[in-house]
Amino acid sequence: MSPLLVFLLGAAGALAPEIVRLYGIRSDPKKFRWSWFYLVVSVAFAGLGGLLALVLPATTLWGALYVGVSTPVLVNSMARKGRELTRPEMRSQPTRYSLVDSYLYGL
Repeated sequence: MSPLLVFLLGAAGALAPEIVRLYGIRSDPKKFRWSWFYLVVSVAFAGLGGLLALVLPATTLWGALYVGVSTPVLVNSMARKGRELTRPEMRSQPTRYSLVDSYLYGL
């Protein structure tokens, strides 16, 4: 398999959860904010998904896509848990999320 193809499939897989996240933001616009931060983090996840697909190494095209899909879910779960543990007031839902929380709780 071409390394470029593996990278692109990993990156595409990393962007797949963003479809769900964008749908969540669209369905409740008062709760979430659209920002450049969101776009930058999405591009970073795409790059990370592509890089992980190359490094792990993915032996099939489906494997490369799966590594990409699992990348943002894993990182967001870890970041969300860390934020909840360090900020106990987050357990009660705020009326409007910060930029970081909009991204983390959008999925």
